[in-house]
Amino acid sequence: MRLLIPILLVPALLPSCRTLEFYGQAVRGQFEILHKSRPNSEVMADPVSKPALRKQLAAVERIRAFATDHLSLPGAESYGKYTDLGRDHVVWVIYATPEFSLKPKTWSYPFIGKMDYRGYFQEKNATSLAEELRKDGYDVYLGGVDAYSTLGWFHDPVLNTFIVYPDIDLAETIFHELTHRKVFRGGDTVFNESLANVVAEEGVKRWLRHEGRLAELRHYEQRLVRRREFYQEIDRARLRLEALYASGKPEPVMRRAKAAILARLHGQFLELRRRWGGHGLEGWLAEDIHNGHIVSLRIYADHMPAFQALLAGCDGDLDLFFKRVGDLKLEKLN
Repeated sequence: MRLLIPILLVPALLPSCRTLEFYGQAVRGQFEILHKSRPNSEVMADPVSKPALRKQLAAVERIRAFATDHLSLPGAESYGKYTDLGRDHVVWVIYATPEFSLKPKTWSYPFIGKMDYRGYFQEKNATSLAEELRKDGYDVYLGGVDAYSTLGWFHDPVLNTFIVYPDIDLAETIFHELTHRKVFRGGDTVFNESLANVVAEEGVKRWLRHEGRLAELRHYEQRLVRRREFYQEIDRARLRLEALYASGKPEPVMRRAKAAILARLHGQFLELRRRWGGHGLEGWLAEDIHNGHIVSLRIYADHMPAFQALLAGCDGDLDLFFKRVGDLKLEKLN
């Protein structure tokens, strides 16, 4: 996920009080991250640093080097410093859709274009906006985010919000965010997130192979199969919902049918967990799933098959892949 930091440079151009408040909190949040950052080497050498943190930062250094040397990603330009924010998430992000639509509400940003979410550094600010949108009839999903990219405007540090991840998840996160720094298409959230997911997954597989961790590689590949199964169920529900919303039926009828589709999706989650051995998807099973959840997931997956096919067509050559990604026309992914 990316918080769109370039727009922080022009808050005075935007007259709305709410808009100015939004950019003000964004400036303060980004300043806090940069102000509190310390070089990884300094943190690792600090006697008060916990051994677990030192170990994770050492892993970050290996991951950064691998990103630069083997994935054509700018690993030398980010994650060389560490920031402890003292909270569980760095930002809280809102996705919102009308009750009978999967078209997300968008917010416009100078230089970047329209994006499908709104992010806040303080949970209370995100909660306030979410409540307003719900009163206006939107399906709203509000979730905490652990990492984002400033798209090259700053050298992003490692954050306490994701340094605790197992190193495979840490690598996946870093590869994902570095992809945003390398390639970003303004106004196209699905393009950016789908691309970053493909590069991150491929990067982790190559990294594990490079480190000779073949058993963990097989386990990770099995995890990706499960991830695809999860997204397939989301996509089936999406198609049913889109057909329903296009049907022109009366709202009470659509409301009942919508509830039935989402209940069926919940049942499919239970079936997936049963097939996976009785664990997984706990967070999603606890959620009251609605359009906002569907949209938040589609953003990260819709164009993945197209990018995977493109990578295969490049015979895995990431330099060629990134060149072709840069040349792509949007209609080729639809």
